[in-house]
Amino acid sequence: MNQGPAAPGHFQRVYVEITNRCNLRCDFCAGTSRPPATMDPAFFARVLAQVAPLTSQVCLHVLGEPLLHPKLSTILDQCATAEVAVNLTTNATLLRAHAELLLRTPALRQLNFSLQSLRRGDNLDEDTLDAILEFSLSAARMRPELYINLRLWTLDSLQSPSDSRFNAHVLGRIATALGTAPPPLPKGRKSVKLCGRIYLHADTVFAWPGDMTTPERARGFCHGLSTHCAILADGTVCPCCLDADGRIALGNLHDTGLAEILASARAKAMAAGFAAGRLVEEVCRHCTYCRRFKSGAKR
Repeated sequence: MNQGPAAPGHFQRVYVEITNRCNLRCDFCAGTSRPPATMDPAFFARVLAQVAPLTSQVCLHVLGEPLLHPKLSTILDQCATAEVAVNLTTNATLLRAHAELLLRTPALRQLNFSLQSLRRGDNLDEDTLDAILEFSLSAARMRPELYINLRLWTLDSLQSPSDSRFNAHVLGRIATALGTAPPPLPKGRKSVKLCGRIYLHADTVFAWPGDMTTPERARGFCHGLSTHCAILADGTVCPCCLDADGRIALGNLHDTGLAEILASARAKAMAAGFAAGRLVEEVCRHCTYCRRFKSGAKR
């Protein structure tokens, strides 16, 4: 399911936020102070033309719920025409209304369901979970090449996936639907195959980076600008898919081409810093998420 290292000058994926609007307010989501925005298909086409030479896959997400986009069918058709595969992350609350579209679009390569968004206080959105499991089984029959990623990012420990009532219930429902209990996570891995191309991706509780009160550090590593970059709904280019407020804005595609933005002095300094194990930007020096990564940099 994972691609290998990006070729020089290329990315494994580019995140394109087609909307930052969402119909939920999940407790794990950082939200954004940016104005609500939805990317127009005409502008998306311009973005895609610049992205396509750099990657074979776009992820239609940074923040926001992509199924809210009023022209999602057009967006997906544009990706198919450009022969760029789509990786789509959704809270699935609108899944039933879009199931037919998602099953028939040839561009869709992987669909990620955020199971943590099923929490409604102390309750669980059983109807949306039903829709996720029904869709996953339909996809296994109708689109066996489509990857389905069931993301359960609510663990206290990777060694104990069912360490809460919520996790245990969700895993039990998955087991009932698929007719088999999820196997233990392999050591050192966060993803396990359930059946066909349906995977469980388990991880510890997700915390968005960005708290500038976190103790600063000068050394560290991030995959930003080596495996990926991100384009926000207003055209802002960021080095990181977790820059929810676009605080490291390298440029904007309404004003400057993507190749020029990525070749800017600021972008090059960041990339060189990561490669050498140095955190150049202040935001990065306070980021807690990049501390998950082990640096392969020469010291």
